[in-house]
Amino acid sequence: MKKQILKFGILLTTLVIALSSCKQKDKHTTTEDENMETLVEAVIPINTKLPADVLQSCVIGQAEFNHWFESGSISKNGIVTPANSVTFGHRNNCDFYKWSERMFLWIASPINKNHYNDAALIENQKIVLESPEFYTVSPIVNPGDPKADQKRDLIPHEINKPLRASTSLQKRNSPVNMIDSEEGQATGDALMSQQGSLLYYITFVNDVYAQLLNGISTNSLPSNEFPTTEAQLEAIKEFTSREGLTLKSPNTLAMEIKTSWVEASSLGDFSNYITIDAEIPTYTKTSTTLWTPTEKHVVKKLAMVGMHIVGSAAGHPEMIWATFEHNNNAPNLAYEYLNSSNQTKTVQAETGNDWLLNNNSASNTYNKSHMKYTSTDGTIKATEGQTISASNTKMINPFGVGKIGVPNSENTTAAASNSQVISVNNSVLGKLIDGDMRKNYIFIGATWTNDGAGPNSESYSANNTVNGVAIGTSQLANSTMETYAQVGSGSYFDSHPSCFACHNNNNGLKPEDLSHVYQDILNELEDQLLTPVTK
Repeated sequence: MKKQILKFGILLTTLVIALSSCKQKDKHTTTEDENMETLVEAVIPINTKLPADVLQSCVIGQAEFNHWFESGSISKNGIVTPANSVTFGHRNNCDFYKWSERMFLWIASPINKNHYNDAALIENQKIVLESPEFYTVSPIVNPGDPKADQKRDLIPHEINKPLRASTSLQKRNSPVNMIDSEEGQATGDALMSQQGSLLYYITFVNDVYAQLLNGISTNSLPSNEFPTTEAQLEAIKEFTSREGLTLKSPNTLAMEIKTSWVEASSLGDFSNYITIDAEIPTYTKTSTTLWTPTEKHVVKKLAMVGMHIVGSAAGHPEMIWATFEHNNNAPNLAYEYLNSSNQTKTVQAETGNDWLLNNNSASNTYNKSHMKYTSTDGTIKATEGQTISASNTKMINPFGVGKIGVPNSENTTAAASNSQVISVNNSVLGKLIDGDMRKNYIFIGATWTNDGAGPNSESYSANNTVNGVAIGTSQLANSTMETYAQVGSGSYFDSHPSCFACHNNNNGLKPEDLSHVYQDILNELEDQLLTPVTK
């Protein structure tokens, strides 16, 4: 899955936006005044990576944005409530992008103290992702044993225990609350920042996802698809209640989150990063081409550099797939957008040598893997002709679509699609208060299928409009998680450019058809039922 230094004064622009209709039905209504409010947006200096004069084709009105905050007004690092996936209305691409933005702001919010009676939780200023509302997904249990079934453990979060990033499995009765990391990307590649820190990948699922699995493992709930309706959610809530638990934010439906982190100390100044405290593994640097894991862990502060957000929503059992990353990760290649006069503009490739994942943006050698992570023994090995070292990364399609072709049914050009994503970024980031940690992360895009059809691994094009193709920004790649799997910038017809290229199985909508961790967790739950943490 998948960023000029500009100084602008405040420019107020009133636009009349004709939004193309998708095939989905509008599931909520807005008043004429609310619609008009979303057409007037202050364009202000927001982020050096985002053009301020973009066509405002996807904006969030001030009143609507205020409503996202629990207090009803914007505050620095304030608590944002999650999007309601049960009543999710999807008239157009913008609705999906708003869902994505709100979910990110919520997940990165301070924990809602009204949800828990724990002073340590509030004192430590943890974020929602660290709360008991989420579980950590471990790496494969016993990956080196060819006779062992693939299994992953669900690790409950306990507020009064430190997190742990580790390559070894630790069971639930441990005195330490573990977060297991996987140093390898989905492609098996390992990644190092230019500052020398390995990147750590941590997967989470929310309590709805976890209790759905728990119910399926006991034959108490159906396993045909992730929940999208009130009736399906009620069945999960009833099962959870019988277990003596209460879902904290049930209307989020089922969510799976994958995150990427670096050691905060390697950044020098990490004041504009979201951080967590965790234990990470240590390595014996056997040679320049081989690192071997030790049995020791050290406590480190980790800085978040990327996040995938995946969640089911009304009408979309295939789930919405969105991604975010820190604005200093990697330079963009050139891209186009529409300005406020509806003219196509080109943003030239970004320069500079002080990116997290690039120290020579002028080089034509980039996105070449230097090392691999071996899951069977936890070693890190250099690729042929390389050493264990940082590689130079660039974002080929900065906002999830290539330069040629029709990206989706709503946007006839890449410039139009890019503009929607840039516009919603500006709308959100421009309203957040300076100093809010979430202001430093950019929404790259989101993808889904038309009418929630089972994905067929292909992306929408003018010649490929069948249900099941990925729409929205269907060539997503995050520089920290799909570093070496980015699709070429020239064509929409490269093979398998979509997130659904990997997250699909015979156009199916069963959880195991979409989620890589679902069946592995289920295999483990069949041996040991999920242990409740909070009641």
